[in-house]
Amino acid sequence: MNESRPTDVLTLGETMVRLVPRGFTRLEEAQELECRTGGSESNVAVALARLGLRAAGISKLPANPLGVMIERRIRSFGVDTSHVLWEEGGRAGVYFIEPAAPPRPARVLYDRAHSSASRMSPAEIDWSVLDSVRHLHLTGITVALSDSCRATVARALSEARARGCSTSFDVNYRARLWSIEAASQALEPLLAGVDLLITPLADAQLLWGLPADGETAAAALRERFEVKVVAVTLGAEGALCHDGQVRSAASFPVSVVDRVGAGDAFDAGLLFGFLSGDLDRGLAYGMAMAALKHSIPGDEFVATREEVESLLAGASLEIYR
Repeated sequence: MNESRPTDVLTLGETMVRLVPRGFTRLEEAQELECRTGGSESNVAVALARLGLRAAGISKLPANPLGVMIERRIRSFGVDTSHVLWEEGGRAGVYFIEPAAPPRPARVLYDRAHSSASRMSPAEIDWSVLDSVRHLHLTGITVALSDSCRATVARALSEARARGCSTSFDVNYRARLWSIEAASQALEPLLAGVDLLITPLADAQLLWGLPADGETAAAALRERFEVKVVAVTLGAEGALCHDGQVRSAASFPVSVVDRVGAGDAFDAGLLFGFLSGDLDRGLAYGMAMAALKHSIPGDEFVATREEVESLLAGASLEIYR
């Protein structure tokens, strides 16, 4: 891995317009919607940029005001968006969140079919961008969007390996996008040989029938896909990494303001440690960042490295001083 390359991490995927009724209003009676942006891969890029890493993102956006709004917001967090593809006459993916308090569950409604990002293809991307990148991060969400996106992800992995980039892949199974069978079949060849595989334990159970034990699942995935490092998230029980040695980190207590993006914040923290060769640090950062994200509205991790390290140190961060 070449640390002299100017971009630490490149992500590839869809960023959508995110619309949420104010308060706990139900969508069917909402009179106004708060507009933000969100997407797993761009969420990771934003969180890495907030930690001080040099992050960039590739996506495909419509050449209209919604596409401009998405690109401008991601760029405002310090992410390099110069490699975004623009489509005349395209559309932005949109998703709605209906917040809720127990016992009513929150709901998500997608309107992303035939979006510009779902029409990404390998031939559109200038793969020489990877010559200046240390690490490529991908997720199963992009693979689920279309056959052309699946081919794009496969090409990205191939190009990254050929150009000396390390790779990570978050399984990120979304039942609203595809079936268990389709996901398992499509992901099988893509995961082989990635440097860092990340998955919730629940996804590993669903897709590959693995037992409800994090260490056993991590060992099985590491052997199955010949992966250097497997990270398994365990919900309230924390997370673990297996790189021949099993390492674990506990979760932090949280009060939920917005749980969307917490997994992406974990990925960014883990990558922060992985890229410096310190998986223990990565797990600790990942758990702290996931906890902090629960307290922040929106998809993106709008916090600082100082806040992460303060939480890890058990300190109370003074905002005014």
